[in-house]
Amino acid sequence: MKRLAQIFLLLIATGILLLPVPVGAGTGNETGPGYITVTNPPVADFFTSIRYGHAPFTVSFADTSRGYAPMSYQWDFGDGSGSAEQNPTHTYRNDGEYTVSLTVTNQYGSNTKTVPAYIGAGSPPVADFTATPRDGTIPLTVSFTDSSTNKPDTWLWDFGDGATSAEQNPSHTYTQAGIYPVRLSVSNHFGSNALSQTAYINASSPVPVAVTVPAEPVKEKPGGIIGLIQEAKGTTEKNLPTAAFIPPQFMALAAVLTSMGVVVIQILLANIGTLSQIGLKAAKFLADLAGGHAVEKLSEKEIEARNIAARKMERHFFGLSPGEVIIVEAAVLMVAIAYILADRAELTLQVVLIYIAVGAVSVVLHDFGHRYFATKHGCDADIRFWGLGTIIMFLTAWLYGSAFAQPYRNLVNRDAKSEQAETREIGIEMVAGPVVSIILMIIFLGMVQLGGLWAIAGGIGFVINLITAVYSLIPISTMDGGAIWRWNRSVYLALFIPMIVFYFFTFMLV
Repeated sequence: MKRLAQIFLLLIATGILLLPVPVGAGTGNETGPGYITVTNPPVADFFTSIRYGHAPFTVSFADTSRGYAPMSYQWDFGDGSGSAEQNPTHTYRNDGEYTVSLTVTNQYGSNTKTVPAYIGAGSPPVADFTATPRDGTIPLTVSFTDSSTNKPDTWLWDFGDGATSAEQNPSHTYTQAGIYPVRLSVSNHFGSNALSQTAYINASSPVPVAVTVPAEPVKEKPGGIIGLIQEAKGTTEKNLPTAAFIPPQFMALAAVLTSMGVVVIQILLANIGTLSQIGLKAAKFLADLAGGHAVEKLSEKEIEARNIAARKMERHFFGLSPGEVIIVEAAVLMVAIAYILADRAELTLQVVLIYIAVGAVSVVLHDFGHRYFATKHGCDADIRFWGLGTIIMFLTAWLYGSAFAQPYRNLVNRDAKSEQAETREIGIEMVAGPVVSIILMIIFLGMVQLGGLWAIAGGIGFVINLITAVYSLIPISTMDGGAIWRWNRSVYLALFIPMIVFYFFTFMLV
């Protein structure tokens, strides 16, 4: 009986626990008997895919916080600014490391996540170092001091004897006599850099032993015309901004392609209506382009649209009007400055005067070649400043060390004549300029043999007139080549092919 009583009491207890109790799950402020309140406070979190870059550095932040919506956001970007957006974008304008904080709030509370030094804006380091002592007998212990800039955070030393170190300021002992190079590689979040010093540490034997430092082999200069061209064109060590990804021998080709590309793009943009045609007109345009006529037609339309024509003016100074004299003087000065930039020449008064004098001879005589035959044919000729040519000249000079353009162009007014007679006259007038430049190129090349200032002037004049001759023979309407081609293709090919080959031979092979 006692056993049955225990089972009965257990069933009663179980029945009581299983009795349904009215329960309501509520949100908001619904509280009291019969309700269970479930809260969901926020948990702040965020990320960004890029954390380091060069100032000004723009970062897009992504919120990944959890919690009951809606939530409000308050960002602190660490540089004195913030945002209330959920996924903001912010630009860091100064170098430094920045602590980023995000506070999220909903009806159940708030939460903050702070990440110190989360964003970094800066620059790659520039490696530099010193060592003490640099000479002595073995065993020679040398203390190396890192003096790199832009805050590197990793270091790798190569002491030249097979040993390395990852310390910032290491000490190293040389146990074998010899002359050792030292290399330091540094890096940070923004990049890396290395500096190598050859023959930097001289560790000698206790017994005086003469250590022979191998002399740098002296390259023999080639003789003859190759040596003369090499001396005239000067050095290729010009610290060009494109040197990191374009080999020196391809700089001349890059200058040609850049110059022609800019001219063609400008002509196309000036005639965008032609490009907007569809169907047969577009097909015809592409066919003309393949045939070599489209660029010239577009240039003619550009000149017509801009109402560019030769002006009739009184000629007072060597057949030039006052306005033309000013344009020629400006062109001479710009040519001189462009070639000084291309050669990375020293800005001494003597050097600047040589560039101006040589540029004046080259520009004026090239134009007088055109002017002589235009006047002989009874036409009005006019020199006009060419802004795009000036831009190309300075752009190619800065990027490639080759000022492949000119700051002016010639225009000629003609009376009504037969197309054949006009084509012949224009061709003769246009061919005169490149021929004069070729003659001047040969004369200046000969001056290189005279030495001293004559050699400097000869080298400058050789380069200016070689580039002027090649550029003016390019077969588009802004240059001389198109008119020569239409007049006499044999003459054009006899001039252009040898000159473009000689240009690339001079700057790519010699």
